[in-house]
Amino acid sequence: MEQEPRQKAVLTINGSDGTGASGIQADIRTLDSLGVMPVTSITTITMQNTLGIQEFHDLPADVLSSQVEAIMDDVRPAVVKIGLLRNREQMLEICRLLRKYHPQWVVYDPVETTTRGERLLTAVLKTEIANQLLPLCDVVTSRIDVNGRVDWNVHGVRGVFAAAIAAYLCRGFEFDEAVHEAVAYVRHQSVMSVRLEGRGAEHYNELLRLISCHCHLHNDVQFYADRMNVSPRYLSQITRRMADVTPKTLIEQHLVLRIKASLLNTDHTIQEIAFEYGFRSQSHFAKFFRKVEGLTPTDYRRNNRKR
Repeated sequence: MEQEPRQKAVLTINGSDGTGASGIQADIRTLDSLGVMPVTSITTITMQNTLGIQEFHDLPADVLSSQVEAIMDDVRPAVVKIGLLRNREQMLEICRLLRKYHPQWVVYDPVETTTRGERLLTAVLKTEIANQLLPLCDVVTSRIDVNGRVDWNVHGVRGVFAAAIAAYLCRGFEFDEAVHEAVAYVRHQSVMSVRLEGRGAEHYNELLRLISCHCHLHNDVQFYADRMNVSPRYLSQITRRMADVTPKTLIEQHLVLRIKASLLNTDHTIQEIAFEYGFRSQSHFAKFFRKVEGLTPTDYRRNNRKR
């Protein structure tokens, strides 16, 4: 039975990026701007902001399959563009569906790491993709040499490039021409687009101010998150990005600086200093100080106090 002509639509199979800079959101924007109909199937939902990815939720392979089949049975898009695939079950299901529906073009953008170096798939899965998925793809963006005309270090650029190639192929362009136009499109977007800016630096400075005011009484990360009306997970992203430490470590560092000043500049006993900084006992205080500094408060005072 002869199949019906495929429509000028591109099915993008990709993860969701809540910031809109990459993933399914960027694909939709790119495809629509280039005059083709975007239809979608989501592989992974990310908890994500401008600082990076907090968490992944990979959709089950049968849910992904149902999304793809619903579109392919009805719309029969001319081109399929594939992005983030994070597990073997999803990958095998996509291979099965490609063999079943035989789209005119399959464009694959291998999403292996984020622009910040976070690994998104295992070495084992990468090998399986090379053996099973790549032979079914007509275009693999990582194999295309653009001679340095595109800055791949910008978040989302690779995905936009792949979506643009898919759009031009859908419009009937030959491969080389589609790549040429996609490069031009990406370069134009890089100049014209306004990037979403987060408030990480602002929040980091606010956190430092709060810690300075309250670390002698509060060492619980939740306290600071509540004061700033953000989540502890977001605070962790901020401090890791700005100082490469956890919020807990940052609080402890400031607290120890205060304790050191008290040990060196007052005549308060160790027990008095312990209670002053909210420790329930002198032994608990000594254990905390030793963990951070490698010696007891008594030894620190003895070794560093001016005689």
